[in-house]
Amino acid sequence: MASKFTPSIEDYLETIYQLDMGAGVKSTHIAEKLQVSKPSVHRAINTLAQMGLLTQEKYSQIYLTESGKAKAREVNCKHEILSRFLQETLAIPMETAEEEACKMEHGVSMETVARVEQLTIFLREQGKNEELHSRFAQK
Repeated sequence: MASKFTPSIEDYLETIYQLDMGAGVKSTHIAEKLQVSKPSVHRAINTLAQMGLLTQEKYSQIYLTESGKAKAREVNCKHEILSRFLQETLAIPMETAEEEACKMEHGVSMETVARVEQLTIFLREQGKNEELHSRFAQK
């Protein structure tokens, strides 16, 4: 698994992780969710399989391996924490926060995301989010 994780690869992993309900995922569902062509999904599936992140029998369901699940959980966790920070702390609307979190998750370490989460929790516990929102609105 020495290959570099590109944002595209991470998006595929995260999507498979989110779609998987224990019975595997169909490539058509991945294409629909990511709004990409089936050939693009096929290429990504081959890359992910070569990286040891998923398995798929020909024309069958796609399953993440344990290492694939671990990486997908990491990307998904980053996304959720960043989206929550943008919404709760910066008062960014949900749709925009989701889009921005998707872009940010690829360029930030788990250590940094953990600190963002700590700040979000701290501000929430201190009741500071509403104060910050009103201050931002005044600017």
